[in-house]
Amino acid sequence: MKKRILCLLMALALLTGCTAPAPEAAPAATAAPAQVPDDIIAAPIGDAGLAYSATAVLWLPSADGLTLLTSYQPLDFTYSLHPAETILRSLLAHPGDARVTPASPVAVVPAGKNPVEVAGGVATVNLSAAALELVPQALYTLCLSITATLCELPDVNYVNVLVGGRAIALDAGGWLPLGSLRHQAGQEIPILWEQLLARAVPDGMLPTSVPVTSTVTLYFPLADGSGIVPEARRVTFAGQHPQQLVQGMLEALSAGSAELSGVSDLPDLLALMTTAPEITTLEDGSLRATLRFSGDLRSWITAAGGDAACTFAALVYTLTTFVPNLSQVCIFTGERGVTSVACSAHGSLLFPGALHARADYSAYLMAQCTLYAASGGMLTPQTAALPYRSIRSPRALLLHLPTGNQPGAVLPEPIADSDVLGLSVQGDTLIINLSARYATVLRNAPQSQRLAACAIVNTMCGGLGVRRVRFCFDSATVSTLGAGTLWSGEFLFAPGLIR
Repeated sequence: MKKRILCLLMALALLTGCTAPAPEAAPAATAAPAQVPDDIIAAPIGDAGLAYSATAVLWLPSADGLTLLTSYQPLDFTYSLHPAETILRSLLAHPGDARVTPASPVAVVPAGKNPVEVAGGVATVNLSAAALELVPQALYTLCLSITATLCELPDVNYVNVLVGGRAIALDAGGWLPLGSLRHQAGQEIPILWEQLLARAVPDGMLPTSVPVTSTVTLYFPLADGSGIVPEARRVTFAGQHPQQLVQGMLEALSAGSAELSGVSDLPDLLALMTTAPEITTLEDGSLRATLRFSGDLRSWITAAGGDAACTFAALVYTLTTFVPNLSQVCIFTGERGVTSVACSAHGSLLFPGALHARADYSAYLMAQCTLYAASGGMLTPQTAALPYRSIRSPRALLLHLPTGNQPGAVLPEPIADSDVLGLSVQGDTLIINLSARYATVLRNAPQSQRLAACAIVNTMCGGLGVRRVRFCFDSATVSTLGAGTLWSGEFLFAPGLIR
């Protein structure tokens, strides 16, 4: 299924709408590819027209419990939100049938305000505490079911499962981290379970003496100070004690990102620690990790081009997503606890007692997408970071295109939220209804119109998977805005304009 979706998206790139000149030729205003009668299209008001129906692939345990089988479920979605949460809720609510059993034998639901985070190819799911009522093998089967289901989505390769906001361990001693899971097609559940237990701490041995290798999700601070982005990686730990897991994660973060762009370098975090990480068991049974850094940690972060608030967010997200039962991270620089952070993108946060939790930094999680920017009269793809819940929103994409005096500006002025009167999808076509004010902006910049239209179209087709885009202004179609671009046609993806 994922391969079919990816092939479809690749095929879209072969469609050309805004006819491009040869790269060496000067760009000229070009008509949209096709005229469409006005009476077959309605200008949308609001975003209700972004709703659509599709069939999701759910993976559920087979009736004999040996493997996972697919079940196809028609669901209602909206283009403004990622489909992962809708699919997860459907999976957890599935009653089973003659072929498959429910994903969980007890009622488990998504937990928290944002129970599914999707960014950087990683989905992190937060389940209600009822999941802890399951025996370990049943909980592991539930995790496999969630992983296989969400990995059907083209932008999900790994899945983290939290319960009550905490990472989980599935061995009897509570040491072995689950880590970031990947769907293993065709594998039998009992065999996967035995392979998992083979990595656990044997009876009579100390967790400090049993190494473990796991796929983990590392979160890195963005250099522009807007937040953090994830990257999945295999990491080997010297042992399974939480202190060793924390140390291993800090070392992996210090090594930097292998794949991400736009992230800042981190200093050698272990070298800046004045003592080894301290692990404390709290009254509710969860864990606290205390990190004591030298007083010049912030200056090291600044020297590396980073933002202190985003760096602390990266630390907390990385540790609490992986280390089993870790609920708090207490951070000191020198003799002072970090009781507040501030950044221009997210304002100020206070941390009484210098205690930082994963939920404190939820607004910092960003997802990277591709926007199209101007370059010598052509378009060039540009990586941009948006709040992860906005990554599939056409409204958010429009508002983040480079404008005015920004490098690579494709729009003469920013599109304000009030300029987007409505959005809808009809079949494979996205309809964008812009305000009369923005029509005037485009009319006053005739040389920008063609690149503006094609930058919007390429961004939408690449990010949303639609095949074509139509424009309305003040709820009406217009032929021209004082230049040669015909705005009343359908625009297709324009690979010929990309340099």
